[in-house]
Formats: sequence, structure tokens, C-alpha cells
Amino acid sequence: MEEDHYMVLGVDPKASEQEIRQAYKRMALIYHPDKNQHPRTTAYFRKIKDAFHVLSNATTRREYDRSLSRREPEAERRYSSGSGGQRHNLQEESVDTLSIIGAVGGLLVGLFMGYGAFKALNSSSNNN
Repeated sequence: MEEDHYMVLGVDPKASEQEIRQAYKRMALIYHPDKNQHPRTTAYFRKIKDAFHVLSNATTRREYDRSLSRREPEAERRYSSGSGGQRHNLQEESVDTLSIIGAVGGLLVGLFMGYGAFKALNSSSNNN
């Protein structure tokens, strides 16, 4: 399944261009490979760049939003009631919940890592 660009940048689907730009800058400060040496940073930074590339251009954002609206009815059909599909729906829902928990956890880790880098830079500049 394709990444949700709004979730990657941590913005609402109704966010303005300025809010998207600010979110990208904030995420780039945290996840840029030059600033963060974690092994998965480069891959996640690519996702951030891709999300910004799609959402910052009005035309590509409209196309992306249309593709999201086309996917929603498919998701509703999967969650429709039925004896055979109920178990499958619960498994799919738990996977979605786990991915959301992972995304929030990753964001918190990124914030703490960014704060640690800020403290380290501040303390080194105070020692000079």
C-alpha cells in the first residue's frame, strides 16, 4: 500500500501550502541524513521529499486527493458486514492500528532525537 503523504508530513488533508511547507522544513530538520545518522533516516527522508513534492504542487495534490477518494470506497467495501470477511477485517484493522502506532512512535523518537541534537549544539556553543 502506498504511503499517505499527509501522514508522512504530519499535516491535515485540508492544510494550506504554507502549513505543508512548514511541516516539510520541520521534518527535514529532524530527518535529513546530514543531521541524523540513524540507518533508516535516508529512506524516511526520501518519503518526506516525495510527500512534499506531491503536496506542494497544486496539480499533483489534486490528483493525489482524487486517488485517495477513489480508494476510500474500496476500503469501505472491505469492512462491510459478512460472516466470511469479519476475521479478515479485524486483521486488516489491527495492521492499520499498528502502522499508526509505529508512525506516532517514529515521530516521537524523531522529536527526541532532534531535541538531543539541539541540546548538544547548545551546550557546545556555550562552552566556547
